[in-house]
Amino acid sequence: MSKNHGIRKAVALLSGVAVLFSLAACGSSSAGSSNASALEQVKQAGKIVFATEGTYAPFSYHDSKTNELTGYDVEVARAIAKEVGVKAEFAEGSFDSLLAGVDAKKYDTVADQISVTDERKAKYDFSDAYTYSYGVVVTTKENPKGIKSFDDIKGLQAAETGTSNWNKTAQEKGATIVQVNDFGQAVDALTTGRADVTLNDGLAVLDYLKQKPNADIKIVAKSDSARSAALPFRKGSEDLIKEVNKAIAKLQKDGTLTKISEKYFGEDVSQE
Repeated sequence: MSKNHGIRKAVALLSGVAVLFSLAACGSSSAGSSNASALEQVKQAGKIVFATEGTYAPFSYHDSKTNELTGYDVEVARAIAKEVGVKAEFAEGSFDSLLAGVDAKKYDTVADQISVTDERKAKYDFSDAYTYSYGVVVTTKENPKGIKSFDDIKGLQAAETGTSNWNKTAQEKGATIVQVNDFGQAVDALTTGRADVTLNDGLAVLDYLKQKPNADIKIVAKSDSARSAALPFRKGSEDLIKEVNKAIAKLQKDGTLTKISEKYFGEDVSQE
C-alpha cells in the first residue's frame, strides 16, 4: 500500500467520524458540552427545545385541518421563547419519555402540563407556574362502582400514564394502575372494562367531552385545591429560568396568557 493511499484512507476515516458526530448532534437540546450557562447556550442555539406529547388536547395536539402542532401549552411556549429572544422548537413523544429526554439533554424543557411536585422539584428546577387547574376522577356514565370522591378509588383499577402525577395520586389513594400512553387510551380502558377510573386534569377532560360529547364517560369528583403546571429544567439552569420567569410575568401583565387561556378554555387558567 502506497503512502498516499494510507493518507487518503486516514482522511476518509476521520471524515466518517466527523459525520457521525454531526448526526449525533441533530435533535439535541440547546444545551451543549461547553462551559456556557444554560441561557448562553440557548441564545447561541437561537432556540429553546420544548418536548411535548402532541396528542394531549387542548394543551398539545395537531390541528385537524392543517395538521400543525398547536394547543395551549404550545402557544404559551412560543410566546415565552419569543420574549426570551429565541425560537421555540418542539419535539414530540409519549408522556413517559418527555422528562427522560430532558435528563438526556435531548430537550431543554417540557411544555406538557408538568405538575410541580416535591418529588420532581428534587430533580428539576421549575419556572413560575403558567397554569392552575383541578384534578378530576372520571368513570363511565354508568359509574358501576358508585365513585363519588378520590378516596373511593381504593382497590380499583385506574388507567394512567406511567410517570404522570395522576398515576402517583391514584397509587396514593390505593388504586392499581393500568398503564396507558394517553388520555384517549385511558378512555378506551374505561369503556372496555379494563379499568374502573382514570384521574386527569379537569380542563383536558372537559375539552375531550367538548370534542366527543357522546363519549361514555363523566366526571364524578373534583380535587379540593388547584394544581400548578410549570416548565421543568435541569438543575443548574438558574439564569435561563430567570429569563423565562421574566417572560411569564410580562405575558401575564400584558394579557397574553389570559388571551391564550380564553381561546382554549373560555376562562383565565394562567392565574390561581
